[in-house]
Amino acid sequence: MQLETQGLIKWWHKFRGIELRVVLDNTQITITNTSKIHKLSLNDIEQFEIQSGWFLDVLTISCSNEPPIVLKGFKSAQLNSFKQQFIQSLLTLVASSDRWQQFQTSLEQLTNREVYLSSTEWQPIAQLHQLFTKFSHLGIDASQLTNPVHRDVFIQAQKLSGKDVSELGRELHNQSVVPVLLTKYKTFFDTVEKLPLTEKQRIACVTNDDHNLVIAGAGTGKTATLIGKAGFLVEANIAKAKNVLMLAFGNKAATEMNERIKDRIPLVGEDFKASTFHALGNEIIANHYGYKKAVTPFSEQPHQFTSFINESLEQLAQADESYKALLVNYFSSLGTPAKSELDFDNIDDYHEFLSSCRLVTLKGEWVKSVGELRVANFLTLNGVAYEYEANYKYDTKSVARRQYQPDFYLPEADIYIEYLGLNRKFETAPFVDQQSYLEGLEWKRELHRNKATIMAELYSYQLTEGSLQKNLTQILIDNHVEIKTIPLDEIFKKLKEENETQWQGFIELLQRFLGLFKEGGFTVELLLNSISAEVCDIERTRAFLNIFSPVFESYQEHLEETDTVDFSDMIALAVDIIEKGKFFHSYSHILVDEFQDISGGRAKLLKALLASKPNMRLFAVGDDWQSIYRFNGADIALFTEFSKSFSPSTAVPLDKTFRFNNKIHHVSSQFVMANPGQLKKQITTHANVDSPALRLVDIKKDLPTHSVLHIKEQKQQAYVKVLQRTLNTFNRSAEQKDKRLSVLIIGRFRQENMPMLDGIDFSRHPFEFLDVNYVTAHASKGLEADYVVVLGVEVGSFPSSRENDELIDLVLPNKEDYLYAEERRLFYVALTRAKHFVYILFDSDQGSPFLTEINKYGNKLVDNKLADSFAKWHCPSCKSGILKPLPTKYGKTFYKCSLAPACDTTMNACKHCNSPMQTHVKGFRHCLGCGEVELGCLRCGSGTMVSRLENDPNRETFYGCNRFRRGADDSCGENIRLEAFDKRYSEAKKVLAD
Repeated sequence: MQLETQGLIKWWHKFRGIELRVVLDNTQITITNTSKIHKLSLNDIEQFEIQSGWFLDVLTISCSNEPPIVLKGFKSAQLNSFKQQFIQSLLTLVASSDRWQQFQTSLEQLTNREVYLSSTEWQPIAQLHQLFTKFSHLGIDASQLTNPVHRDVFIQAQKLSGKDVSELGRELHNQSVVPVLLTKYKTFFDTVEKLPLTEKQRIACVTNDDHNLVIAGAGTGKTATLIGKAGFLVEANIAKAKNVLMLAFGNKAATEMNERIKDRIPLVGEDFKASTFHALGNEIIANHYGYKKAVTPFSEQPHQFTSFINESLEQLAQADESYKALLVNYFSSLGTPAKSELDFDNIDDYHEFLSSCRLVTLKGEWVKSVGELRVANFLTLNGVAYEYEANYKYDTKSVARRQYQPDFYLPEADIYIEYLGLNRKFETAPFVDQQSYLEGLEWKRELHRNKATIMAELYSYQLTEGSLQKNLTQILIDNHVEIKTIPLDEIFKKLKEENETQWQGFIELLQRFLGLFKEGGFTVELLLNSISAEVCDIERTRAFLNIFSPVFESYQEHLEETDTVDFSDMIALAVDIIEKGKFFHSYSHILVDEFQDISGGRAKLLKALLASKPNMRLFAVGDDWQSIYRFNGADIALFTEFSKSFSPSTAVPLDKTFRFNNKIHHVSSQFVMANPGQLKKQITTHANVDSPALRLVDIKKDLPTHSVLHIKEQKQQAYVKVLQRTLNTFNRSAEQKDKRLSVLIIGRFRQENMPMLDGIDFSRHPFEFLDVNYVTAHASKGLEADYVVVLGVEVGSFPSSRENDELIDLVLPNKEDYLYAEERRLFYVALTRAKHFVYILFDSDQGSPFLTEINKYGNKLVDNKLADSFAKWHCPSCKSGILKPLPTKYGKTFYKCSLAPACDTTMNACKHCNSPMQTHVKGFRHCLGCGEVELGCLRCGSGTMVSRLENDPNRETFYGCNRFRRGADDSCGENIRLEAFDKRYSEAKKVLAD
């Protein structure tokens, strides 16, 4: 049917050369307006409105998401006839659509409330409501539908409101479906596992949204829930076993999953498939290319990979002098980020940064800061002899000051260089006592003036501004120091030969960076465009990427030449194949275990699979409290912010643990939730006890009082003694119960790197009723035992002070703001391996801040009867560090701040109790342990006043300096009478009391 304009409009169009034709056929309306053609599908037309005019009528046609089309100059009768023909054509078109069957099925599901509907399955209901709304606007009612099924569906659609068919309506529908399904499949959930599933496990199994996240806790039955979900999908006839893809992160986990599902669902267990992400990727690649590619030996033989990178660097350096210069510059000057204390708000963060740096000079010296490292290496490479922290040529010792040791001394030029922690305004870092620091600087300047020695000054701000080398060069020129630049080839050779350890460390950095770089799907250009001074040292990062880029190209060429892939390729190539539509599969549901370990690369693979077919479902199970693999690329945000990446989604928490008792739960959960970034969980325990189930044991009590052994050997013996006593306790308990019990001994590092376990073979222990095994904290994840012993919970291990280089952080997920967030989760993992009881063994002199925190939970949760002291001595200088005891080669003890080199405080030990002795500016020292006061010698400044002749009744007791050595050159003959000593002693006590 065709519309034609009438009257003046027709004449006007003809006069203007306008051709307007409106043609209706069975599927569309075609509007031709001179050269413009609009084709409107009948299904898209939402409004067809006729407006009466004085002589002729106006037709307005509206389509979804398009501006309305207004047509003028038609007779009323013609338009009404056209509208009726349009409605008839639309009804015929709609009647022939296969959507009515979908509408009817969806309405039945909506009414019966036995099917959990995804957003895809909800679409027919929303579309039906849209169709009803459109028909209403067009004046179409149910009587005009000739098919009785269509009429019935249309009548039911009249009852649906906009709210009913919204996303909220879907959510309310699904909530009503859950209890129906729980009742219907009660028998299945009672028997699918050895124990009936809990209420929350069952809810997780029947929840079947587009994307589903099960938020578990330690021991809440993650694997049982996965098995229950897989079985439910088959039992409810939602999917066949072959349509369910189960993914795990390791071969062992995948094998265990396969074995367990065959055991629990034997009828169809063989048809289920549990795979690792890498195995799935490899299968996709093999199907695409027609053969399975070999995995590069570099993946299984790291030493071969190391050799390859070393050879690549050698070849690139020999072929290109500029590349060699780049290597030399990076290796000598840019090996650590250009950060100083001025870049940090607190000493803890600065210490964490320094812990990630290798502050070893080309001469093999350990220095205290990045600035000092660059100064030392610059001097070495330019042939300038120096001494680091050598004693000043004049004696400056006093009661209040140690002997002055300038940062650098250049003996050939007889000048001193101090590297000062100051910004351009001569301000210190926030955590440094600025007044005291500046007073110390002025004392140094005055000393050099008085002694006529030269002190040159360098500053921290010069490091961050990139002018440190320029200013150092100027100092050398001004003081006529000869600079003997070493030829590039000689430097390169020297760097490799004399610093083999550092060279290997650099290769390992490249090696690790390359793996994470590929895993994350990065490009060099992307990284270069993303770097900023806020996140990294720009000069260093650019230099590293310029070194890395050709090495990466060589590696990729090697893979292509050998027709091999690495583990990253298995993921990345599979994603590419799927996204190009070249992978065909029958999966409808993807079940993922340990989802808290998901990386960006694996998440891309999941998203590609989910997008490859309509109505694919994701069911992910995990525990963010056990996310401990960021160093391998795991991104906890993909779990804690699940709905941002996978939407729409539903989260179901598991709320009951069957592993450990209430006391272990209260300690571990309170500890891990101190980080506000962790998801909050309300977990109950199957087992409940009244007494604490965690005991702190200080091995210091078992250190020998007098021993000729080195302190490390003494400590190792004490650990062994306490561990044997602990195992004896467990063994007696097992014997009384007349059953064999398991014990996990958990350490932060591998056994060969745990000094206290040197020479111990747990496979040959003498405890008849115990099975004892040692594992690292990371390896303990997924394990459980009746009893757990966590060893060496001390500063540097829990939390570990081994931090990533900021270059590695570039290719890792964003770091959490909360300090030691992942270390806290790792300690939680260690604690929650125990079913009944946890022993924590540590040395209180080096006790972890984690234990100080746990100890505050009180004696209802923590048994600390065998641990009287917890890091009693906080550093008085920085206020954050802990004074750690260190042995001297003479068998004595001195204390050093745990945040060294960020804080350089040291103290001698008290001769009475071996606690730290703090020096006071008034000329005395006092013990932080027993409170004993020692009066310093005011003459020599380093000795202590001790009593003389106190056992001689015929002579008066006096006090003399303990550095008195008759005839010795450094002897001090200071002595004072008893009255003078008592006066000074009383004054010292008064100062301490105030």
